[in-house]
Amino acid sequence: MTPVIPPTQRLIFETLRGRFDADGWWPAETPFEMMVGAILVQNTAWRNVERSIEALREGELLSPAALAEIPAEQLAEVIRSSGFMTAKSRSAAALARWVVETDALNGGVRARTDAELREELLALPGIGPETADVIGLYAFDRPAFIWDTYARRMLTAVGYPVPGSYPAARRALSATASAAGFSVPEYREYHGLIVEAGKHARSLGGWDVLAAELFPAR
Repeated sequence: MTPVIPPTQRLIFETLRGRFDADGWWPAETPFEMMVGAILVQNTAWRNVERSIEALREGELLSPAALAEIPAEQLAEVIRSSGFMTAKSRSAAALARWVVETDALNGGVRARTDAELREELLALPGIGPETADVIGLYAFDRPAFIWDTYARRMLTAVGYPVPGSYPAARRALSATASAAGFSVPEYREYHGLIVEAGKHARSLGGWDVLAAELFPAR
């Protein structure tokens, strides 16, 4: 029996691009808002994050300096709709202080390599591998494939041997994304396309159904 050869990441990207729309990823008015949203969205739905972001905006807290200075208990109440507010307030405040101290959004971390910036983000409380990659990609223009649950399910459905965790998938399959030669805008679009496709797959009954539709010759 001839083994199934999964489609390349470039082919997957182009196929999803022809079927779905990823305009507006990541939804944020500023890079700092994007970074805060990446923390708030952990383990919750985006609609809950939107309420927290609006509360932060109304409180004039969507700047690094303001968020770095607000007491943790007060910040936790502002972002309550996102859940896990004690841990997330601590993470958001630490991120804000890092941005202020490094002048990160004004070129202060430009000299860091991709790996150095990622390690610096990972050292902040509450920022794990996925959040670090998302922030690197969308806030700092660093190339990164986002190996989230949607992506791992998609790649499994089209025939890749995908480890179960984010770090393991990143280690095992990063070469498949690198080989596609994606630009930073394409990496951003690809992540959005996978999320949109994942929503559609859920409505169909799973990624296997959508994968059979998108790649019938597999």
